[in-house]
Amino acid sequence: MTRFVGSGLVATWVHPAGTITLSTDFTSMNYDNSGKLVDATAGADTFDVYLATTKNVKVGYQALMPSAGTALEDALAANTFGTLTVQPEGTATGKRKYTIPAFAQGAKITWPYADTCSVTCDFQGSGTPTIGVN
Repeated sequence: MTRFVGSGLVATWVHPAGTITLSTDFTSMNYDNSGKLVDATAGADTFDVYLATTKNVKVGYQALMPSAGTALEDALAANTFGTLTVQPEGTATGKRKYTIPAFAQGAKITWPYADTCSVTCDFQGSGTPTIGVN
């Protein structure tokens, strides 16, 4: 099986004020595609029974905070709706591409005294994502 490293990742956030590239100074991105289940156990069941209901997508973003990074901070304002596009292996033809309608959950910025400044943001999917290829 061929493996790859995350340094080729390309990610953009299209929001009401424009488009921002998230992959420039990113240090990590994670994708969580999960589902919800309801307990349907009843009567004489001797094991728990579950039914699948809805699905959920969340994406976590971590990056170094750019100097004068107001555009990044503004783009990630809490409850800003937009489209997040993540291409883990870059833009080459045939490689995975996620297009996710989502809400930014707000920039969380860290200013340590003697280290690099960083920013994190979680994106909550809202609606059906497109999981395809370039």
